[in-house]
Amino acid sequence: MKNAAKKIIYSLLALTLPFVLVSCVSDPQKMEVPIEPTKGPAEKVTTFTDNLKTFGLMMEIHRAEPLKIMVKDISDKTGASVSTGSEIQQNITEIVKSTLNSMGENVVFIEYDPEFVSSMQQIGYSDFSEKMIPDVVVTGAITEFDRALESWEKGMDVGAEVQFSHVNKALPSQTISAEYEDSAMATKARITLDFNLKDFKTLGGIPGMNIVNAIEVQKGQKKQEFGITLFGPTFGSKGSKKIVQGRHDAVRQVVQSGLIQLVGRYAAVPYWKVFGEDAVSDEIVIRSWLRGFPRLDDASRISMMQEKLYLNGYDLEINGKVDEKTKTAFSDFRSKHNLTGGSLNAETFLKIYFAVPVNESVYARAQALAAGGGNGTEISEPSSQGSPQQQPSQSAQDQPDDFGKAGNQMTQAYSYFKQNDYANAAQLFEESLKSAPTPVAYYFLAISYQSLKKQKMAITRLEEGVQNFNGDFPLWKALGMSYYEIGEEAKAKTAFKTAMALRPDDKQVKFFFDRIK
Repeated sequence: MKNAAKKIIYSLLALTLPFVLVSCVSDPQKMEVPIEPTKGPAEKVTTFTDNLKTFGLMMEIHRAEPLKIMVKDISDKTGASVSTGSEIQQNITEIVKSTLNSMGENVVFIEYDPEFVSSMQQIGYSDFSEKMIPDVVVTGAITEFDRALESWEKGMDVGAEVQFSHVNKALPSQTISAEYEDSAMATKARITLDFNLKDFKTLGGIPGMNIVNAIEVQKGQKKQEFGITLFGPTFGSKGSKKIVQGRHDAVRQVVQSGLIQLVGRYAAVPYWKVFGEDAVSDEIVIRSWLRGFPRLDDASRISMMQEKLYLNGYDLEINGKVDEKTKTAFSDFRSKHNLTGGSLNAETFLKIYFAVPVNESVYARAQALAAGGGNGTEISEPSSQGSPQQQPSQSAQDQPDDFGKAGNQMTQAYSYFKQNDYANAAQLFEESLKSAPTPVAYYFLAISYQSLKKQKMAITRLEEGVQNFNGDFPLWKALGMSYYEIGEEAKAKTAFKTAMALRPDDKQVKFFFDRIK
């Protein structure tokens, strides 16, 4: 009788103990799955969001004219986006466009969409009279996606078992055992993107204007298991966690950093400064200046130095002459930056150029420089030797100038211009010319008249502009294009010839000059 009771007790213990222990943990009918509450929409922020804004400000400080960039279709050329179930994007064109559109007012992206343009023309909504012509074209692709460059795995597995010989045979087993497993693994993948710049007119690749950037992403998994076998039945717990760094976010970051490099290299600005003090400078940008600066004439070199000293906070005139203010500013800069020697060479100029801060105060000085004088050489594309000195003609110098008033008028005019309100923009540009004639005002005034279909007025203002500022390349180029559009090929060729003398490396001017017989 006693033996039968013991059998029943052992059997019930073996069968019910695991369930009792599990029931202490949770009630299946009341089980809950933890879910975080839904968050509202938020702006997408990456590591390079602030870098893009700073780079855009740098472009606005150092470049007078917007850089117009056409974006071709950019996609995954590895096939991994399909074979891996979209671990990376199939097409990144929209990321490229939004990145370029985050670079401020002096970088403008133009979409390549011939089907849309053709449809608009067919239904009469649009023509090419007001369309922007790109300067360059961005091409590229995701060219590499290596999923398992490195992998490692580690773990611990511990187990113990004890057998009881005197346990009643009514139980399924005579052993008690315990097992514990702890394992972890990780893999590393690399994503590579290639970008290239092409000249829009020739569709030829621009030498040195390419970027190949890569980023590494990791995937890690950790798993733990714990189990107990008690006289037959087994119970325990198991948990695992997997963390994957976002492949899509990684691609966006490579796009953003790569386009800052590509656009900055083309514009020949010290873009690497936006990545931090420890960023490596671009040898292609530096080499282009070391080769190009010595080819400038003395007046152009001095004017460019004066512009950068002005942006560094020194108050002086941009006149291409070594006057007392220029000497004082140059001497003070050399002293503060421990520069030896007193000559203006390429190395010294780059020290002045790269020292220009990037902030709103410097942007305001750059705007005042453009509105108040405008007689310096654009930093991103140095002129060649023998170019005329970029100064106002005597007729312009004889006029009483109010640069402060002209600056305010230019600011208001440009605001209207950006809103496509060309009538009010033209009126204010005209008023700014009366206050103080500047090549920038002539240039935008001509564009405003062209947008208003007043081609004759546009040409008249450009002709007046090149008379007052005969060393201004953008005015000569715009005048040549205007003559060419109305069929005045002889006048266009003369204007293009002068423009080429100022800047012989401009491919667009050379293209139209060669087309004229």
